[in-house]
Amino acid sequence: MASFSTRQKIINCLHLSRMQPYLDAADGNQDKALKLYQWNLELTAATQSILGITEVVLRNAMDRELQAWNQANGGRASWLLEEPETPLRGLISSKRSSALSRANKESIARAPEHRRFGAQVTHDDVLAQVMFGMWKDLLPNHAPEAGNSQENINREMMWTHCLVRAFPNIQDSDGSKTYWLVNHVHGLRNRVSHMEPLFQIDVMDVLRDALRIIRSIDSDVANWVSGGNKVPGVLKNRPV
Repeated sequence: MASFSTRQKIINCLHLSRMQPYLDAADGNQDKALKLYQWNLELTAATQSILGITEVVLRNAMDRELQAWNQANGGRASWLLEEPETPLRGLISSKRSSALSRANKESIARAPEHRRFGAQVTHDDVLAQVMFGMWKDLLPNHAPEAGNSQENINREMMWTHCLVRAFPNIQDSDGSKTYWLVNHVHGLRNRVSHMEPLFQIDVMDVLRDALRIIRSIDSDVANWVSGGNKVPGVLKNRPV
């Protein structure tokens, strides 16, 4: 057990505002609060491993269909290296540009000993820079406030003529099931990215939705991911 002065130093370095939820959960006991904080780090790491795989599987499934759609509609296979066909173009314009910019900066920053030093930026380079939120934003928005905007009409068109094929194992003609699954997972993804406390939410409920997303794409992959899920074990060891 750390001494009082050491515990206080740790809390000061992490900042009281960050530690307050843990102190509240531990009834002000600093030692218990720090143990809860360390446990939350373990939970975050275990959760991120599932979310990271979910994001990769989701983006690759959607990307395959978007490449095929863009090429079938008069464009090139890559819908990221240059502007895609409409209506996809309007849905991703700024996000595509940002991802391309990040990929270019990363390419320039490569050290001479890097195996891809001097190599041209590829579609996969840009794809790796696409934020999780863009995949959610490409799906038909079924939130009540979304309404029948032209943007949402375009999303519905992309779903019907393209993205529905990325999820062959789910009956989802209007994209509502997939939208809510991805929206739910996106919320946890943001909490994990910002190192926010996870002990206040039902992590397993969200991860079940993450596995549903993967299963809607490929059930064998979902079973593999589920078999490596360390979150249940971490949850059993919560200290406070």
